[in-house]
Amino acid sequence: MNRTTTLVATLVAGLFLSASANGDGGVIKGKIIFKGDVAKYKRSVLNTAKDPNCKKAKAKIGSYDVIVNKKTDPMTVRNVIVSIKDGLGSQTFKAPSTPVKITQKGCEYTPHIITMMEGQGLQILNGDDTNHNIHFLPKKNEELNFSQPKKDLTTGKTIKLDSEAPFKVKCDVHPWMGAYIAVFTHPFFSTTSKDGTFEIKGVPAGKYTVEAWHETFGTMTMQVEVASGATVEKDFTYDKN
Repeated sequence: MNRTTTLVATLVAGLFLSASANGDGGVIKGKIIFKGDVAKYKRSVLNTAKDPNCKKAKAKIGSYDVIVNKKTDPMTVRNVIVSIKDGLGSQTFKAPSTPVKITQKGCEYTPHIITMMEGQGLQILNGDDTNHNIHFLPKKNEELNFSQPKKDLTTGKTIKLDSEAPFKVKCDVHPWMGAYIAVFTHPFFSTTSKDGTFEIKGVPAGKYTVEAWHETFGTMTMQVEVASGATVEKDFTYDKN
């Protein structure tokens, strides 16, 4: 799933004291920087002609494997999962009672990257006037594969998954459709937004290994120390020069 790539973790100077929404919990924030020839990673328009209902729902669907924000300075990368990889020790955390939702709308998965905690529910909705098939391709969890043939159908039961690194979800009916699900035992994770930034809140004071994961560019890690009630700003860089 990941290609061998040269990954450079860029440490950005700065430790900013701030109040946290979770008492003395700290914040890890930053952005995912892209260096290289962005023309090599231009988004392509996916061919949806196989299903006229999809073309009717959305005229053009862009590829998701690499989305670089060319208008930001520096350029940044969307759809990167940033999470605490190591350092929490034996601490345990309760999963949210609110389920995470995946919507199939316009013959796309929304969101493209799904992050959740072990024990948290997952619901999948068909928002299109066409048949969709949901096929999980995990290494650890059960390989779920079921159909949602009508609009507004949702999973009959809430799906719960064990912790696992990001795994692929696809639609066998519409081969261009794809998403990734990552399941954590803790709540300290974030996915980069449209501007390529991330923010992990409520982090206990301590020293951590923080990981960035991207479906094409792979993974990289850096060491981060968080003080009580402080915000630490760190940037990762995918160097494709």
